[in-house]
Amino acid sequence: MKLPNISIILSIALLLQLPGIVSKSAAQNPGTGFRHFITRKGDKLMDGDQEYRFFGLAAPNIQQNESQIREDRSNRFPDDYEIRDIYSGIQRTGGLATRTFSLSVYHPDDKNMPVYLPSRRSYNEEAFQCLDRVIALAHEYNIRLVIPFIASQSFGGIRGVDEFAALSGKPAGSFWTDEEVKADFRHFLDYILNRKNTVNGLKYKDDPAILCWQLGNEFGSYAGDRGLSYDVWNPIILGWSLEMASYIKSVDKNHLLMEAGGAERKAFLADPNIDIISDHLYEYWNRMGGRPWQLAPIARESMKECRGIKPLMVDEFGLGSTENLKELMKTIREEGISGGLIWSIRSHRRDGGWYYHNEGGTPVNSFHVPGFSVGYVYDETRLLDLLRRESFLIRGLSPDEVQKPSPAPVLFLQGDGFTWKGSAGAEYYTIERAENPAGPWKVAATGLEDSVLADVVKYEHSPAAAEPQILWHDENRQEGQTWYYRIKAVNQAGETDYSPVCSK
Repeated sequence: MKLPNISIILSIALLLQLPGIVSKSAAQNPGTGFRHFITRKGDKLMDGDQEYRFFGLAAPNIQQNESQIREDRSNRFPDDYEIRDIYSGIQRTGGLATRTFSLSVYHPDDKNMPVYLPSRRSYNEEAFQCLDRVIALAHEYNIRLVIPFIASQSFGGIRGVDEFAALSGKPAGSFWTDEEVKADFRHFLDYILNRKNTVNGLKYKDDPAILCWQLGNEFGSYAGDRGLSYDVWNPIILGWSLEMASYIKSVDKNHLLMEAGGAERKAFLADPNIDIISDHLYEYWNRMGGRPWQLAPIARESMKECRGIKPLMVDEFGLGSTENLKELMKTIREEGISGGLIWSIRSHRRDGGWYYHNEGGTPVNSFHVPGFSVGYVYDETRLLDLLRRESFLIRGLSPDEVQKPSPAPVLFLQGDGFTWKGSAGAEYYTIERAENPAGPWKVAATGLEDSVLADVVKYEHSPAAAEPQILWHDENRQEGQTWYYRIKAVNQAGETDYSPVCSK
């Protein structure tokens, strides 16, 4: 057989990887997994010459865990396994994008939990190395990131604009108007936009994994949360937003920028530095605010305002009935809205089980892909299946095949029972038992789910929540008897390898 010319093959391979071959300089580094930055054309987002549209799950804990924290902080910032678990869950539902949450700010009431911004003009390297991993791994999973800079709220473990002002020794509200605080925020913007990723070597401003920056989280709730006048504060927040948008664009020429509300939409549509308009649509919060329960008409009206001018993204939606959310997703797809992110996904824990989060006392808890029986009260499995279908439909595609779970689980002793480090995409687990480490093995239990907690409201911030849950007891084991155990994960597409053997 005549062998092909190796030098020609290598030359072709190199040409295919060179950043100069792609449009708009995706990144001047062959390590990037994306060929283009996302751009906008009228009211459309574009990936090169193709329209970019998506559904996905918001991932507010992908860059930090703010609850169920162990005393030694060993699960404070997500590790590689937990980040990958979230990305795999999004990917398995057909998602092409996700949204992190705002970067956390120090507050003494958080008991010295490590944060991204621990003091004035100081940045936590451990935290940012976690964000480095989040951004770098996005390339591997083909998932783009929306990253909001700061929250308007004062959520425990996160904090926001008032706490940022306090780092500068300034009172609440001064974040928006005080020139020293604004200079401190520009210092933070400089740091994050120019940060060089310790994993892939790209500066954040040069990394196409970032779909867009967002000025913050829900600036529109700032006044209402504090009992202040919207008429007074909306113009103040608008002024800050336009000033910072201009500054961000002067530093980062590559990325799009999305507003965070808090002002009249017409002003954002008119400003040349704001690229994307944002909507957060929740049935529950609409009810509380006396607004219409049906979300689709609100989305339709929003797109009417944006049509022909700028893209609209529903970067958070949920907390509603399945039929309401189904109609909203259909409307997003049919009205030309660029995309939507359902709230929200949480990951497996590295030390066993899952992270949990309840949404404001509603029946809705965090989503665990692919959905489990404990989530029946909020139709978890059906909603995730619907999301998967819509994630492909919005791109004009049919859903691809379900992938086997991965990686193989790891079985741990926990208390008087067992827990395990779970597998992304697993529907259930099978545990086998033997009298010798080499077998023969017999099934001890099957059909085991690892998302098992129903009462998250009481559980989430309790001391017990810091430790992994016991997921299974061997009721047949006799005192003083040593048995050996292994576990595998299963779904409709297949199963993983067995875990390493564990003895008890």
